[in-house]
Amino acid sequence: MTSTERKRLNDRVAIVTGANSGIGKATALRFLGEGAAVAGIDRHSDSMEELAAAESRFESCRCDLKDHAGLQKTVAEVLERHGKIDILANIAGMSHYATHGQSTLAQWQETFTVNVEAMYVLAKLVTPSMIENRYGQIVNVSSTQSMAASPEVSSYAGSKGAVNAWSRALAVELAEHDILVNAVAPGCIHTPMSVIKGIDETTDPAFIEWYQNRRKIPLARPGQAHEIASVILFLSTDECSYVTGHTLVADGGLTITF
Repeated sequence: MTSTERKRLNDRVAIVTGANSGIGKATALRFLGEGAAVAGIDRHSDSMEELAAAESRFESCRCDLKDHAGLQKTVAEVLERHGKIDILANIAGMSHYATHGQSTLAQWQETFTVNVEAMYVLAKLVTPSMIENRYGQIVNVSSTQSMAASPEVSSYAGSKGAVNAWSRALAVELAEHDILVNAVAPGCIHTPMSVIKGIDETTDPAFIEWYQNRRKIPLARPGQAHEIASVILFLSTDECSYVTGHTLVADGGLTITF
C-alpha cells in the first residue's frame, strides 16, 4: 500500500464482541489492519490485553455479554473516547450440547441470552450514534446450524435462526437512517468453539472421513477464523453499500451438499 492509498476503515470506530479469541480476535485484527479504532468485548481478556499493549487503537473491554449494565457502561466509554460508533460486529456466541430430552430450560435461556439478547442490547446502545451520523454497519454472526442442523444443538440452532430473522427485520427498520445490517453464517470453522466435549471436531477422524475425504464440505477442509473475518470485514466497509438484510454463508460449500 502506498502512502496515498486509503485503508478501508480509516477513521472508523468499531465494537467487536468475542474479541479475545477465534473469529472475534481475527476480526479485530483485520479491522485494525484497515485503520479502524477497535473496542473488543469479551468475558476473558488475556489476549485482548496483550493486543491493547501492542496496538494503541485497540481497547480491551472485559465484560460478560449477560451483563447488560456492563455493556451499557462499555458503550458509553467508547462514545466518550471517540464520539461515535460506526461498526458493530456481534461475533461472540456459545452453545450447550445435549439432546432435547437431556437439555434444560436454563441452558436454552443462557444460549439465547448470549447469542441473541446481547446483540439486541448492543444494537440498541450503538444505533443512536449511527442514526445521528447517518452511517452504520452492523454485522451479526449466525451459523449454518440455522439452516441445516446437527443433533444436540437445538438451542444453538434456534438462536442462530433468530439472528438471521432479526437481522433482516432490523435492516428494514434502520435503512432509512443509512444503516446496513447483515449476518454471516459460518460453517465448520477451526476455533475454540470447535472443541466439543474435549474433542476438536475439525481434527476428529469421523470429521476427516465424512467432511473432507468424502467432501461433504466441497472444499474438503474446515474454515479458518481469518477467512470469516474477511467476510465480516467486507460487510463492514463501504464496498457493501447496497447489501443489507442478507445472510452471507461462508461454509466451504457445506450447505449445498446432501
